[in-house]
Amino acid sequence: MRGLVFRELLEAEYGEVPQRLTFTAWDDYEVTLGGWDDPNWILVTHQNGEALGLRDRGPLRLVERDYGDRDPENLRNFNDWVWMIRSIEAVP
Repeated sequence: MRGLVFRELLEAEYGEVPQRLTFTAWDDYEVTLGGWDDPNWILVTHQNGEALGLRDRGPLRLVERDYGDRDPENLRNFNDWVWMIRSIEAVP
């Protein structure tokens, strides 16, 4: 997988890490989440040398660099990822 450290991208874009972000997926699912001031999150853009498509749960996908002691089955089922991201907006 290839991408960007999400916290660094937010700092470059906003000058700081916003407290909350709203994510909208390609299927119009929308969720607002906080806690992004963590270098463990990677905004993935490529997998196996190819840009992510919708079939790969792209075009953008947020994944954790280190899954810690949580169940890896969740990783396989995409339960703990934010995926198919169409837009990301800071919430005031």
